[in-house]
Amino acid sequence: MDLQIFVGTHRFPGLIKFNMAKVYFKEKQRYSNKWVLVILGIVCLLTIFGGVKFLLKSPADYFQAIFLLVTALALGVLIWWLTRLKMKVVISEKNIKFKMSPIHLKKQVVPWEDVEKYEVVKTSEAAQWSGGNITFNDEKKYSMTGRNGLAFKTKNGEYYFIGCKDVEALRSALAQINLT
Repeated sequence: MDLQIFVGTHRFPGLIKFNMAKVYFKEKQRYSNKWVLVILGIVCLLTIFGGVKFLLKSPADYFQAIFLLVTALALGVLIWWLTRLKMKVVISEKNIKFKMSPIHLKKQVVPWEDVEKYEVVKTSEAAQWSGGNITFNDEKKYSMTGRNGLAFKTKNGEYYFIGCKDVEALRSALAQINLT
């Protein structure tokens, strides 16, 4: 689909032509493991209470108090970072785009011409925790959904795994794209 947009002024007219590819799959994900956040929050609060306790005791132990309060601060930053963690995956007829914020500053784009082979991976919940999904190659894994998503190898030998929540929608989207 081509889209033409007039951009400019009466002195500098211009026409920008965008070649937009048809999008077959789009998904947004956020970090959603509430139990990890709750446990980290409890540990953070206990660490703060421990640090305050060392400050309030008769001869105050400043080293341990500062150590515990800095640890609590680090846990707080980790909790904040996890709540800001999000991922966007877009698969079109031309390429695979993904961005895991705040890790990536810009979208990562892999054109379909650069993909040597791909497969949709769906792992059961029990298998995800068994260790059977551990890989020992140099796979670049971007996932918040365990081992469910798109695994592919590029023509220059790089392995990627892009996690997706809706594996069946991903599978049907890939079936619609003509990747010959």
